[in-house]
Amino acid sequence: MNRSKHFANIVAWAGLGLSVALFLGISLYQFNLPGFYYDEALDLVPMLQLMHGEPPELLRGIGVGSYPVMLLDYMGSWGGYATLPFMWLLGPGVVAARAQPIFFSALTIILAWMWARRWFGAGVATLTALLLAVNPSFIWFSRQGISVSSTMTVCSLGAMVLLLRKDEDGVNRPFILLAGVLLGLGLWVKLLFFRWWLVMAVWLIGYWLLSPRKRPLLAQLLPLGLGVIIGAAPLIYYNLVGWLRNGNPPTLMLLLNSLLNPTQQFGVDNRNVWGNLLKSWDDVRVFIDGSYFWYNGTPFSNVYAFPALLAAIVLGGALAIWRKQARTFGALVSGILILMFMGAFTVSGLWSTHQFIMLPLPQMILAYAAVTLCTTLTGWLRRRPSPVVGAMLGPTLLGLALLSPIIVTDLWVSVQHHRVLSDTGGTGRFSDAIYKLATHLEQNQLAQPVALDWGIEKQVRVLTADRVRPIEIFGYTPQADDGFRARARDMLQDPNRRYIVLWDRFAVYNRRLEFTQLAQSLGKQVSETFIAHERSGLPVYVILKAE
Repeated sequence: MNRSKHFANIVAWAGLGLSVALFLGISLYQFNLPGFYYDEALDLVPMLQLMHGEPPELLRGIGVGSYPVMLLDYMGSWGGYATLPFMWLLGPGVVAARAQPIFFSALTIILAWMWARRWFGAGVATLTALLLAVNPSFIWFSRQGISVSSTMTVCSLGAMVLLLRKDEDGVNRPFILLAGVLLGLGLWVKLLFFRWWLVMAVWLIGYWLLSPRKRPLLAQLLPLGLGVIIGAAPLIYYNLVGWLRNGNPPTLMLLLNSLLNPTQQFGVDNRNVWGNLLKSWDDVRVFIDGSYFWYNGTPFSNVYAFPALLAAIVLGGALAIWRKQARTFGALVSGILILMFMGAFTVSGLWSTHQFIMLPLPQMILAYAAVTLCTTLTGWLRRRPSPVVGAMLGPTLLGLALLSPIIVTDLWVSVQHHRVLSDTGGTGRFSDAIYKLATHLEQNQLAQPVALDWGIEKQVRVLTADRVRPIEIFGYTPQADDGFRARARDMLQDPNRRYIVLWDRFAVYNRRLEFTQLAQSLGKQVSETFIAHERSGLPVYVILKAE
């Protein structure tokens, strides 16, 4: 039996290693495509300044000395600090920026395997890791880290794995404390992580109520709460300083205002619960089937993924009830439902990217349903001379065969994205034209061009290691206002200044017409000096001069 268990462990670890290797192989291929996007660089600019010994600009002037604590009112500066080691090792740029989220996503696969193995055994763990490793949403959001952070899944899964570690009395306070630190850290990473708090609160309360041996809940909550305070200390500090300065804790006020009024940036009305729930349902579907990535050039999707998940919920639920595993399987399903419901509420916008925190619940449900079904159908293998191999390896291989249409189609989706990217290089603001722009600016020693639109400044600074620092003057208003015109007049006093706009089709705050009219009113003519095209031939970034 010991030899059989040893062999089963080797198979389980080999499956995990294969999953991580497969994920890294797909994620690292054509590493620089699509083009480096503005949001990817957002939290790296302050880190560049710290690397150069310069004090970065602090959000609302709140920091620990010159060190920032928050990037936005609802997003901490963790992403920048987590990328610093990669920038020191690899240098500033797209490689370091994308290596960080891929690294944490690889950790996510390992933690998902550990969690699934503890709850359902090695077979389910192996298929969970494999399903996660090939999932297009997991791969392509990890490559860019836009609007998501794979640190959040490391925090959520890491907390789960720690809470599952117990001593002889069934409680391990040091691990509970560390789990709390991760739960607090996740909230600092992004306020969105609060959704996972609700999931775990429901699970913990349900576990305690259904447990035949009621242990004092307070004895477990105290170290957990202490850990949360430690992990979320930067967020707490930021709001405490804001409250002491002007009576308004920024994050709490943002949350309250978003619940009572449309969100500031994207105008989402959180009181429209039904409409937002329908959008959240569709966001979950899009995330599961991987059909979000239009900006690679062509959207692709796994048409089997979402129906298979719904079928696995029904089949897995029936099997879990029969095998007396309803509590653990029900936790996975309830987690998805809670996260989908909470997806109807936001302090920013409603996007599929926000469902990243749901991982690896869908994959674990699919793996459980497949392996449990195959275990039930092949119970006779347990009477063979190698019972452990029969109980684990046989159903796992059959489960793999059962799930092969999903796995193969997921792989097909990523292969198609890579194929299209090799032709397109990405589209518009996601195109590799950004590299041409950064190279031109640096080679021509244009150290401080003026950005007349959003989507230019941050990634240029990172790509040039801050040797080129565009100055944003467009203003975050739908139409050009007096503030923009005043800033533009000041810039137009320098005849050597260069100005960057996005071509009309890709513009966010299109100020080109107003800028041209203002220059003409000052007796200057505006002309184009350089255009960075995407591979299709469409212009993306245009450099102007006014003489």
